[in-house]
Amino acid sequence: MKKHTPGTQERAARQRKFIIRTALIGLTLVIFSVGIHAAYNRFSLSKDSRTTVGDTGTGLSFAETSASVSASTSTAVITTLSDPAQTSETSNTQTPTTQKASSSSFASSQSTTSSASATVKPAAADGGAPDLTGYVVVLDPGHQTHANSAQEALGPDMEGTKNKCSSGTSGVSTGRAEYKVNLEIGLRMRDYLESLGCVVYMTRTTNDVDISNIDRANFALSHSPDVYIRLHCDGSTNSSSRGIGVFVANSGKYSGSISGWGDLLGESLSAATGAKYRGCNVSSTYSGLNWAASLPSFLLEMGYMSNAQDDELLSNPDYQQKICEGVADFVSGMPHISE
Repeated sequence: MKKHTPGTQERAARQRKFIIRTALIGLTLVIFSVGIHAAYNRFSLSKDSRTTVGDTGTGLSFAETSASVSASTSTAVITTLSDPAQTSETSNTQTPTTQKASSSSFASSQSTTSSASATVKPAAADGGAPDLTGYVVVLDPGHQTHANSAQEALGPDMEGTKNKCSSGTSGVSTGRAEYKVNLEIGLRMRDYLESLGCVVYMTRTTNDVDISNIDRANFALSHSPDVYIRLHCDGSTNSSSRGIGVFVANSGKYSGSISGWGDLLGESLSAATGAKYRGCNVSSTYSGLNWAASLPSFLLEMGYMSNAQDDELLSNPDYQQKICEGVADFVSGMPHISE
């Protein structure tokens, strides 16, 4: 049987059909691919948008979110600082030791949060003096010209007695009596705090007085201050001992916060003066603090008069001013309880 052989025109027609069919298939594949790609892009964009909002919890940008977190952190720091929770009144020859574990953790948390503040809340945003308007402070320059060895109760409902007022120490280099230095710094501190808007009361403004530790505490209680500070200078048989110490009662209304506030006071003084802060001693041995335990009460040892360098600094007007500035910074970080 003879096979059919396509002619030239028939072969050409078949080729044209093949080319058209192939082109249509290719076009269809291109259109399909473009559609899939567009759909994928829309899905990805929608997913990214949902993820961004979900991670931050808001529609804020990264910068806005960071600023919000920073502001929240700053507020928390101020709140913590505002609400935390040896020389005796009869002897200036004992060297205090820190009796609480919270001191180092407190300093650590502060320095981690704000290294520029040297673990102390800044006095003002521009580094200037703080505004103490509305604060009430009672200052008690320790000791007096003549000691009073008559006994008085160590504290309310406490056993034991102590001298009503001891004689204090004296400078190994300057030869000055502690009670004179305490009052000198106290008067300067009063004037400085008042210049910042603070209301200040003093247990004494002269040296020739006879005021017991209970009398001093009752005076402070009568004015309901935000802060009660007893100003003292330290003494030791070790002439190399130097630095600032803070002493607080281990009982009273603010027993949960007082040691943290004591650290704030010591660190404020250290930052202002450059002196070493020796820590906060919590004890029941200080009658002047026990009788004022319903107030934020502090016994501040400003330096060692048994050390020649500290002794000379404590009588130096410029250094005394730094002590006053440190106390002002401390007061600015305390809560108002007098309102």
